Amino acid sequence: MTRLLYVMGASGVGKDSLLRELRRRRPDALVAHRYITRASGDGENCIELTPAAFAWRRERGLFCLDWQAHGLCYGAGIEIETWLAAGHNVILNGSRRALTAARARFGDALVPLLVVAERDVLRRRLIARGRETTDEIEARLARICEDEALAEVPRIDNSGELARGVDALERWLDRGQVR
Repeated sequence: MTRLLYVMGASGVGKDSLLRELRRRRPDALVAHRYITRASGDGENCIELTPAAFAWRRERGLFCLDWQAHGLCYGAGIEIETWLAAGHNVILNGSRRALTAARARFGDALVPLLVVAERDVLRRRLIARGRETTDEIEARLARICEDEALAEVPRIDNSGELARGVDALERWLDRGQVR
């Protein structure tokens, strides 16, 4: 059975960095892009859409998943389902908010994985990213809480050097969790 590795975590845990490095190390890894209503940066694997273009695609059923976070719209295209149907495993930078919808849409094919990092590490990364004010960052950190739906989800700690986090992700993949 093909699988959708659904990578989640708070802003700043390094999901995009982990997946970018995974794609570099493993060119055959099929990492799906997301559609987002903001400019992308920092090597983020996404396609920028205006809010109107995003709504147009949503209305026409071109997303298999979509969600809102922090005033932005995010979507995963229906191409993911085509890739899975063709026998390919797919990796997606998903959302904790959309986990229930992802489970409903993909069933047993969905393999959730939570990326975590220490709060001080998150703060430094969010400051370095430069997208938010200090007050917005502190508010974001205050909202991070443990969700019951995530209690049984496997985790990768990405608090340290990126190479260590990617090594952990590769070990997790190599154990056969997603095949």
